Amino acid sequence: PAFCNIAEGTHAGSVTMKAAEAVDSQNLLVAAGENDGEFVIASASKKPIGVCLDEGAKGESVSVALPGCTFVCRTSANVSAGDSLYTSAGGKVSPVAGDGAYKVGVALCSAAAGCPVEIDPQGFGERAWQVHSCGLYVWTGSTSSETLASGGLGEGDIAFASVAAAGGSEKSVSAAVSENGITFSLDAAGTASSTKIAWMVLRKN
Repeated sequence: PAFCNIAEGTHAGSVTMKAAEAVDSQNLLVAAGENDGEFVIASASKKPIGVCLDEGAKGESVSVALPGCTFVCRTSANVSAGDSLYTSAGGKVSPVAGDGAYKVGVALCSAAAGCPVEIDPQGFGERAWQVHSCGLYVWTGSTSSETLASGGLGEGDIAFASVAAAGGSEKSVSAAVSENGITFSLDAAGTASSTKIAWMVLRKN
């Protein structure tokens, strides 16, 4: 087993790696270890590289499934088919994206907490999107564009907005994020105190 991946090249579906810690269950997410060719059980905030296919003692060689085809993971909570799944404690997956979580894929079937679930690795290893902030903006003037001052926003943040209440003929709104805040642009002039915009900013963990 120690020599099965010694040749240079690519690996179809799985690769053999050395466990940097004891693995007491198969189908757990794993992350890269400190040394080349080693893996550790992934935590909720550690980027996964694959899924262990077997149990093993520390220092033992274990097969690790690579993303690209469906694979099976253990769940930390109940899962429904179609749920997006994210990294969770103990190498398991969860339908809830916690702080610092990475996306693992999409569930292809339902599963109870602690049970295996088959996953399509859509977006495997990507940071999960979460709601950073949201609210209702009330128009202050009579122009078609206004800015909601808000600090702490970054280039990677994405804003969504919709007209919650029209003060006149406005029907649609777009939103753009900058360092200074969120700029809303209407298709017609807004009305002070009457035009109201529902907004939300998404950010990758």
